[in-house]
Amino acid sequence: MKEIYYVYNNEAISSCIFLSILNRVETLEIARSCLILPFLLDDRTLNHIINNEFTELNLEDMVREQPTIFVSFNKRFLSLLPVAINSLVLLNKSKQIKIAQSITNNKPMNLEEQDLGDRFNKINKAIPIFLSMIEDYSTAQLYKILNVQL
Repeated sequence: MKEIYYVYNNEAISSCIFLSILNRVETLEIARSCLILPFLLDDRTLNHIINNEFTELNLEDMVREQPTIFVSFNKRFLSLLPVAINSLVLLNKSKQIKIAQSITNNKPMNLEEQDLGDRFNKINKAIPIFLSMIEDYSTAQLYKILNVQL
């Protein structure tokens, strides 16, 4: 099962997700970037975001109202942490991004014009909604709300 999970959630799609997010935000905290993949690569969470696209999604309400989705968030976080780190290192080495105090996009790329598959298109559709859900929270608050245990 672990191999299947890794093949489904790999550095290629993760790198595209990070680039898409960095096209929308100026900078991204490194600690905050580690929360992105367990959120957007989970099909149940993604479906919930997309199905509620036209309503005001509040992260705390979503966690409270959808406990079955978030009970495994910490496990997903730990499983996807190496994928997130590998993706960020690959993007940094290829000079797509710069990692310093925070992550910045060196070469903005319009991923909407690329045919990167149905799964990425679905994730890309959810990214603006996801970003609006987390924008009012500090990184420390997000870790607490999502019950991430380091």
